Amino acid sequence: MQTESRGSDQEQEIGDEPMQQGENTAQDASAQELGVSAASFTTYYTWRANGVIHPVNFSNANVKANSRVFVNISEYAANAQDRFVGSARMAVYNIAPYNGGFRAWVEISWGSPLNVRFDVFVDP
Repeated sequence: MQTESRGSDQEQEIGDEPMQQGENTAQDASAQELGVSAASFTTYYTWRANGVIHPVNFSNANVKANSRVFVNISEYAANAQDRFVGSARMAVYNIAPYNGGFRAWVEISWGSPLNVRFDVFVDP
């Protein structure tokens, strides 16, 4: 029996950029069609840190214990609106909402503190 492996142990061909497969936006669909509440919202937080920090607390009175919370992290220089992909590896893990905010495990793999921005989508 011959098996063919196409997993992570194989050399991967890298394309120019990821291809978008589909999109639903509030302009194209109602909140119900997107599977989110009309009370859904976005916000962002800024911070300066490095290392592995557990837990990081993000306070927000609109977050409830059963909210769906999605977080993205990016680096910025002087202005939090001008984000970029630098050499530091950064990640957000294990997001746990509670009544009044959420906690997450944050990793910023760099030798000194960096300016980071957390973009947050909440479906309460």
